[in-house]
Amino acid sequence: MAQSLSATAGSEIERVTRLCRRLEFFVARPPLQVRPLSHGESNQSYYVKTAQGEYVLRCYPADSAVCRQQELRCQHAAAALGLAPAPLCLNNHYQVMLSDYISSGQPFDYQRYGSAALLSTLAAFHQLNVQTAVLEPRNYLQQQLAMLPETVQAAPAVLAQLYHAAAALESQTADIVLCHLDLHAGNLLWAQQRLWLLDFEYSQLADSSLDLAALSLHFELDAAEEQRLLSQYTACRGATELMPQLQQKILPAKQLYSGFCWLWYLSLPDAQAQAAYWQHRIEQLTAL
Repeated sequence: MAQSLSATAGSEIERVTRLCRRLEFFVARPPLQVRPLSHGESNQSYYVKTAQGEYVLRCYPADSAVCRQQELRCQHAAAALGLAPAPLCLNNHYQVMLSDYISSGQPFDYQRYGSAALLSTLAAFHQLNVQTAVLEPRNYLQQQLAMLPETVQAAPAVLAQLYHAAAALESQTADIVLCHLDLHAGNLLWAQQRLWLLDFEYSQLADSSLDLAALSLHFELDAAEEQRLLSQYTACRGATELMPQLQQKILPAKQLYSGFCWLWYLSLPDAQAQAAYWQHRIEQLTAL
């Protein structure tokens, strides 16, 4: 088994090294070292070292519906403010994106580093001016349902709960900002005594409550911690008048974000456990 795994790893590195050599970016800077970074559910990332620098090469699926040009624009805007690593090139033919590598980074630990850096970074990102389509929750649910394999059936009762949450969120005053929409510890890098945002493939204009819901869910905040999160966020935005609105929107936003995750995992092969986890979260939140 060890020999099989080693051979597989070696073959993977050889494939990625050959891919690098086909990219114009590496013509004058041949790769000296390639190794896998943590792999996401839909993308694979690799560390690439050359004599000139260190980089992250992200490989994404050819059949992905994500607009990579939009992803690139969002990351460029974030990098210009020092919120993200600089993107260097996008090659849709080979389905890769190359960015600067941030050394000595660790996934963000909320309990260790607290919320100050996280929320100031998020507030700055939310105020970036990048033109995208606006996420409309009910339409987004429909889009996700259309992506499910024919053999997968989403539970009608859970879907009804999600459409009710979408209506509840849309009935409130909207706060449309550039949202990240995938804020978990793996996309929040703590390095060089600061926070960096990673992976902008789902970033688009949306209600700010969806990003705050993601933080509350992924870091499992209790009610008091969630209220502090909202208060600190509005202070960082310089918009304390948003607090009553966010207090009304955070529950349906958490239901919807859980639903987005649930449907996304339902669309993947061999992700039944993750889908079941997020369905349970929806049911818990609906009972509140």
